[in-house]
Amino acid sequence: MNAKILAMATTVGAVAIVAMLFAYPAIASSAATPATPSIQQLLQQSTTTQQTAAIQQTELSAGQTITLTSIAGGYRQVGDRADNGTASGSLTLQVTGVFKGGYALSVTGGSITLNGTTYSVSGGSGVLGPKQVHMVGQGHAGNSGQFLFAARNLGSLGGTSYGMLRIDLANGGSEFAIRLLVTISP
Repeated sequence: MNAKILAMATTVGAVAIVAMLFAYPAIASSAATPATPSIQQLLQQSTTTQQTAAIQQTELSAGQTITLTSIAGGYRQVGDRADNGTASGSLTLQVTGVFKGGYALSVTGGSITLNGTTYSVSGGSGVLGPKQVHMVGQGHAGNSGQFLFAARNLGSLGGTSYGMLRIDLANGGSEFAIRLLVTISP
């Protein structure tokens, strides 16, 4: 029980630290700007922000690999909140199609570990939005397991991209809700 509480506290702490690191530049920049900017300053900031976002977004190409690797996580059994603990995992995806509206993906590998039990990811498919922020899909894990996943890109810090990966894993008569803080490497 203490291990579960420690794992959840660690997960919450890691997410809080990442959130604070994302919030710090915004707080620091707001302290350096005047309290009431003019309309011209706001328009100039908006244009600069749009140009920066356009520069930072890289286009993906067919055949490119995307890997999501957990740095913290937890799970709970659906229908039994008392059954919970630590979780980890990784997903490897390959871009199979490039479209104006986003990207088609193939799940090529990875693993999901719940409280010491590891499920090997054996395949699946997904889609990634055009801004590379939202990803959804499905896959197969273990001998008879299936899962749905949804990922959100949280942004970059120090050259590393972070995201939140949610997995709904069904295996036999059990179903697990999993949340992982992940690094994203294109």
